[in-house]
Amino acid sequence: MPLSKQAIIEKFSELHKKHYVSRGYMISTASDEFTKKFVEDHPELVWTIGYNKYADTNIQTAKLYVTVFGKVFTVLLERPLYPVERSEFECYFGFGGHCEGYTQYRMIVRFATTIEEHGFDHRTLLEGNIKENSNDAVDIPYIQDVFKLLVIGGYVKFWKAWDELIQWFLENLDDDNIRTWLQNELQREKSETKYLSIINKYIFDST
Repeated sequence: MPLSKQAIIEKFSELHKKHYVSRGYMISTASDEFTKKFVEDHPELVWTIGYNKYADTNIQTAKLYVTVFGKVFTVLLERPLYPVERSEFECYFGFGGHCEGYTQYRMIVRFATTIEEHGFDHRTLLEGNIKENSNDAVDIPYIQDVFKLLVIGGYVKFWKAWDELIQWFLENLDDDNIRTWLQNELQREKSETKYLSIINKYIFDST
């Protein structure tokens, strides 16, 4: 039997309940080589300066807008403004002691703090045009949006939820083409020399 949207909704809700807390937010880091080119290629981005309590200093922030299930979600891009030799700053941006490896192009992708930021109910988005008593089989674009919604929407706060969802799909997908696509995505993430994670790829490809 094809994997249904209803089964995905139930798994999504389970992950949300298991891996969500109201405090904090998830972040992802892209490679310096990629982000340097991205910044240079997108001079239209507006960078504002403000205090980040986790880095314990002022940083630069810009907004990207990503469409998920037809709804627009906001993702924040964060960059250092100047080197700060404090552990909070170095840890947040992944620099070594005394800001070893510092670059102004180091970029953090920051996701929602609370699900209320976007105001979209995940069940409504995941159901789409699901029909009562229908399996309503899914395709690759739908699964991509499920992954985007989980993280960009702020429905989980731990990357373990992402890994669990991937494993669940690999175990439950009965469509060989979709399973092969997902396996190829995972292989690309592991082998790509410039390293752009799956979620970052979805975000930056939308720009």
